[in-house]
Amino acid sequence: MATYRVRNPKGDVVDTKDIESADDAHAWFVEEVPGNELGWRMEVKVEEDRWDFVDDSEGDRSY
Repeated sequence: MATYRVRNPKGDVVDTKDIESADDAHAWFVEEVPGNELGWRMEVKVEEDRWDFVDDSEGDRSY
């Protein structure tokens, strides 16, 4: 189980939740964002004081 949080476009934490799978976390995130508004982001807790941005690029990165 991992801990996820949602941040609004201003950077405020809107909600935090422990979720079993990444698919369930994505579904929860979609429910939290009003009307597909841009600028929202989801982060996952990786250490006590560290959160990482959850990438939605589906692995398609160009460097």
